[in-house]
Parts: sequence; structure tokens; C-alpha cells
Amino acid sequence: MSMFNVLVVGQTGCGKSSVVNMLAGESRAPTSHDLSHCTKHWVEYAIPVDGHSFQVFDTIGFLEPGLDTKGYTEAIADTYLAIDTLRQRGGIDLLLYCVRDEEIEKMKGHYRLFHEVFCDEEVPVALVVTNRGMSHKVYKAIFRSHKIACVDYVCANIASTPGRSNSVADTESQKAIKELLVKCCDAGPNPRSTLQQLWQRVQKLVGTDQSHRSLKRNEVSALLTRRCKMEQEVVEQLLTALNLQSPSSRLHRAPYAGAATRKLLSSENGASTRDEQVSDARPSSGSQLHSVADSTSLHSHSDN
Repeated sequence: MSMFNVLVVGQTGCGKSSVVNMLAGESRAPTSHDLSHCTKHWVEYAIPVDGHSFQVFDTIGFLEPGLDTKGYTEAIADTYLAIDTLRQRGGIDLLLYCVRDEEIEKMKGHYRLFHEVFCDEEVPVALVVTNRGMSHKVYKAIFRSHKIACVDYVCANIASTPGRSNSVADTESQKAIKELLVKCCDAGPNPRSTLQQLWQRVQKLVGTDQSHRSLKRNEVSALLTRRCKMEQEVVEQLLTALNLQSPSSRLHRAPYAGAATRKLLSSENGASTRDEQVSDARPSSGSQLHSVADSTSLHSHSDN
């Protein structure tokens, strides 16, 4: 049974650790209900779900940089350590972004930070809205308008204070989150063009240097300011926290874990087979999962 690596990210208090506990079916990850015991450093949990083995990385929640720049940069740097650890293990299968309803409008910068800067736009992203306030149709429109490309999303009932929970809603949320991960795991290849898959396969066969996965300090700085819309002061502090003080320093980005196994090897079956697999992986109209993947926005590089 292969291991499926999941990185869980989100702002402080969004319910990341509660989502991890829902997946585990027990209280394993400390939550922000008790700030003295909430996640201080990324932690990994081995969690079996419906016959699948998930290695779930729970990361530090981050505040807006304007509220606590030092704490913010330390949290982002620690999340990058988790990403780099997974890079050295072969990559990430899924980036699970947890977000509260009121934070969706402001998440674009951090989505780009994790998806584009740290993960080279390869790792599939799934969203968990932890306190549903709108209809699925409205969420889908918001994600598209902000060019937040995700393979699926679910809405979950995460109690904001201890003792305030609805057992029925919690059970439904737990089921939805588990189905989301299993569906992403079973979907296999991340939707990419046949040409991209072929090019990666050729690079692997000829042993081409993979330095394109890393970024120089000035490249990271440019992405943080232009794509993630960070203030220059925050950028400088984050670069320091990431140990990118030297101009020759490089940030190593994590690849999609399935690229070297499921996706690249499946290219032997031909383009038609891959297209069928991608099509079959998409949720049907009656599914509880809601795909908002958009081929026009998956690799968009506009600065909007």
C-alpha cells in the first residue's frame, strides 16, 4: 500500500488541526482552542482512511503579516521545512488548504505562495471551507474569480469554540473530508497536458538536471512581491527566515509526488487513456465533492 502525502495549511484558528482530528477519528492534533498547546512546529500523522494510507502534515497556522511579522515569517518558514522534508521524500500528493468563510477573499496571496512559489504549480490543491456561510455555487464563483484552481473542495462544520458542536453535522463533515482525500488519492494523475508529461518523462530518462525546480533569492523576492503581494519589509524578513540571505541561495520547490510514479509511468498507456483517467476523476454533478479545476487558470501567470 503506497503512502499518500498530504500537507495541511491555513491561517491560525481556521480549523486545520480539527480537520486532521476528523480524519483520524480521534483527538491527535492540538487545536487553537488552547493556544498554549496548539501546533508550534509541523507534525506528521500516519492516518489510514478507507484502506488508504495517508501521511498528513499539520503545519503552523499563520496570522496576517501586519499583525505579527516575526510570528508570520517563522510560521511560513516552518511550513516550508515541512514542504522541503516532503521534497526529499519524493514530493507532495495533495495540498489541503483550510480556510474560514470570511478569509476566502484574502487567501489568494497565500494560495500563490504555497502552490506557485513553494510547490512549482505542480501539487494539486483541495480546499476545506471550515465554516460554511454561502452556497456551493457562490464559493465556486469566488474561487474562479480569484483564479484559485483546486481539484475539489468541501464545506465542513468546525466548531469555533469548545463545546459548540453538532454531532450530526460533525459526522457529515468528517465523511465529506475523508471522501475528499480518498477521491484525490484515487484520481491519480494531476491534470496536466500530454506535452508536459512527455517532457518530464524525457528529462527523467536522460537525467536532465532538475535545477529548474529551485529559485534564486532574487526570483523568490520577485514572486513574493509581484504574485503574493507582500510588502517589501515582510519579504526581506521571510527571505531571512528561509535562510536565503545570500544572492546565490536557492529555494528548492517540492514536486508532485505522483509525477515520478503514477503520472509519468501512466504515460506509457497513451494520451487517450490519460484523458479518460482525468475525466473519470472529475466529480459527477450529483457528487458531494465540487471540482473547480479550470485549465485556463491552473498555470496562469498574470499579476492580477
